[in-house]
Amino acid sequence: MKKIAGFFLLFCIAAVTLVFFALSQPSQMTHYAAEDLVGLTCAELSARHDDFIFEYHDAEIANYRRTGGFQDDLGLPQEETLPFIVLMRWFMQDNEIIEADLVHSSLPSKTLQGTKFYYEISAACASASPLRAVDVMQQVATKLNLIDPAVSP
Repeated sequence: MKKIAGFFLLFCIAAVTLVFFALSQPSQMTHYAAEDLVGLTCAELSARHDDFIFEYHDAEIANYRRTGGFQDDLGLPQEETLPFIVLMRWFMQDNEIIEADLVHSSLPSKTLQGTKFYYEISAACASASPLRAVDVMQQVATKLNLIDPAVSP
């Protein structure tokens, strides 16, 4: 009987140690490179975007449980880490679109998410989810005269 109780006690100690170790590890966030996102449809990109935000919130909650407080960013991921923005920045660089081209006097914004370009891409992707996100960006950039349709691939 003592052996069974001893094994049970060792098992409980090992289980508690394992749980403590798992909870003390920082959450691993999935960060996307543009190459991971280029061929995705709008629906797939949207799913990756949503998953990233949920992952970020889960990491913030895990951090709160470990430390007893939230970080200064109030649980909001940095804009440049969002999959949609990662792909948008790649598209802009590939097509030589600079952020200054996106700022209109009627829409002053310090973020890409506050631009008309982002708004138009989001709206177009929402209505055409089976299309490749890069193709939608191409259409929107042409519509907003950010790129010349004769020069673009």
